[in-house]
Amino acid sequence: MRLPVLPHVRSSARRSSTRLLVAGLFTGLAASVLLAMPAQAATPQAPGDFTGHGFDTCVAPNQSTMDTWNLTSPFSAIGIYVSGSSRYCGDKYQTNLSRTWVQRNANNGWRFMPIHVGRQSPCFKNNPASRVQKKKMSSSVATARTQAVAEAQETIAALRKYGFGAGSVSYLDIEWYARTAACDTIVLEFIDAWTEHLHAQGYLSGLYSSGSAAIKLVDEARLAGRPGFTLPDHMWNAWVNKKADTKGGPYLSDSGWTNHQRIHQYHNDINVKHGGKTLTIDKNFLDVGRGSVAVRQSKPCGHTRSFTSYPTLKVGAKRREVTALECLLKNQGYLKTVDTKYGTGTAKAVKKFRRAKGLGTSGTTNRATWTALLARGTNPRVLKQGSVGQSVWRLQRALTAAGLKPGFSGVYDAKTVKAVQAYRKARKLSGYTTTDKTVWAQLQRGRTA
Repeated sequence: MRLPVLPHVRSSARRSSTRLLVAGLFTGLAASVLLAMPAQAATPQAPGDFTGHGFDTCVAPNQSTMDTWNLTSPFSAIGIYVSGSSRYCGDKYQTNLSRTWVQRNANNGWRFMPIHVGRQSPCFKNNPASRVQKKKMSSSVATARTQAVAEAQETIAALRKYGFGAGSVSYLDIEWYARTAACDTIVLEFIDAWTEHLHAQGYLSGLYSSGSAAIKLVDEARLAGRPGFTLPDHMWNAWVNKKADTKGGPYLSDSGWTNHQRIHQYHNDINVKHGGKTLTIDKNFLDVGRGSVAVRQSKPCGHTRSFTSYPTLKVGAKRREVTALECLLKNQGYLKTVDTKYGTGTAKAVKKFRRAKGLGTSGTTNRATWTALLARGTNPRVLKQGSVGQSVWRLQRALTAAGLKPGFSGVYDAKTVKAVQAYRKARKLSGYTTTDKTVWAQLQRGRTA
């Protein structure tokens, strides 16, 4: 269990067998898999390119819970305990975790943070009541480095076992300890050897720790320019201030790990329910890999379809929105040519489209017509904060036509979340922050906010 008298501490021992470890991380060395894509045989990302929400817990949840949270929660990344002799929820307790489980959830857009809990600082104090008594690093530098290499080999084997390829990150969990100069030296040497071996084998190194323990220690080593020290690639800072960002506070200075290399664990040990499924989790906010980067929006017919508002159009209209309208009608099989003039042919196509969607028989293009036209397309399983891809552009256009203001970033950002929530409320849908088939169905029928 977590030691209650120590602030900012997360212990793997504090998790119950029903806890789920999640955190959405991403590395620039790993191939980018867009959350906006439909489920397919995706390469599991550990964690990939992402800016958004993740969570962690002790035991990988069952598939029903994963599927429900995928559709209803804001979380896109999950941490999994894959290796280490000091895991409170080791292999014996991971009844759900398997290569198949990883692949299925990767296909649904989940990202992963593999965690290794092995030897701890020589100054670490075990809880005598815990079922797991954690091993400690040797007080000898040479021996501690040898132990670190052995644990790096162990976690690489686990990464391969679960289907994570080169470029994946393994997060070394160093629990809180009372810092001394001697113990700090051993911890730094251990992290250095662990990181160097992972790099040599084509993997990346992440460090999870309490802000006041190994996070601050490693940041101090960076600032001091410790000779020969190889920095971890990602820093996962356990600092419980209940703010979903990647600020490091008094522990992780702003000058380090600035290239999408941070995770902030900001709220611990809370019961959270989504879609009727409850888990006890820690909340995290991630900015990793390249972050969530918008793709360039497609322009069928060579013209933009993104406007800050979508005006009512009728026969005789001559403005750039007419070109976008005709292009949409052409792509959906209602119009043969795009001539940029709202003539009787365009009005006839609009009338046919509206009739097909149950929007009346007028040849005038109103908000409902725009909304239905712009929303048309292949629907991904789910979009949520951090998602990118053409479906995000399509969603932002449809929501704008429906009367909301998500903006046009190409990223499912905070403004898009707010717009989706407003649309769900207007349409009397469940108050999630995600876009699933129920939202698309309303938009594609031309239902406005």
